[in-house]
Amino acid sequence: MAPYLELVPPPPLADSVECFWTMESQESFRHRVLPDGCADIIFTRDSGKASLTVVGTMTRFADFEISSRQQTVGVRFRPGMWREHFGVPSPEITDSLLPLEDVWGARGRALLEQMVRADSPQQCAAMLGRALKPSRARTPVQRALAWMEANPGCVSLDDVAFQTGLSPRQFRRICLQQTGISPKLLARVLRFRKALARVQSQAGEHAGLAADCGYFDQSHFIAEFQRFAGQTPAAYLRAAR
Repeated sequence: MAPYLELVPPPPLADSVECFWTMESQESFRHRVLPDGCADIIFTRDSGKASLTVVGTMTRFADFEISSRQQTVGVRFRPGMWREHFGVPSPEITDSLLPLEDVWGARGRALLEQMVRADSPQQCAAMLGRALKPSRARTPVQRALAWMEANPGCVSLDDVAFQTGLSPRQFRRICLQQTGISPKLLARVLRFRKALARVQSQAGEHAGLAADCGYFDQSHFIAEFQRFAGQTPAAYLRAAR
């Protein structure tokens, strides 16, 4: 596996950006990316070639071939905060990858040309950060999405909609526009993300995890984990070693 590092966003971006991250590989390998409710911009540099790619909110896992000595730098947006920076309806990029140039035009090309000349991953991350607009005050729906993110597996979607002053149907429509997926699916993805973190930290001790993460029972937890990760928790841990 390649060394992976997360960088804290500067305060002006903290409400909309979860983190910047870097990964540098020394050998070729297959990397499985799992759904997390977020969208990313990813810069990749490898053997003289470079690209800037938008990765939309994922509803299923995806495998990527990482080449030796590939350098990757990304910015991960919090659920529902992607559209604030780009104006593109989130459903258009759900489960999709597209060049940043297709979204930003000449601005995307200029950023890629600038990042190609960067001396380090940290410098690349700083360039990405400067290209983003400072976070604005969150809308009621964005505050509700942040609450869902902070309380995965413990939410009533009707209650979340009530917080926003919207009907459940209105909340569903706006959530879909801003995250690319429905509130129900987002809640499942965020619950899976919480369970994944617990699985990674408990090294095989999963007793009580299903209930703590909001699953009906152990079989429900395993089925949902397999749905999003493509393998059972035990198989995931074996592959991660």
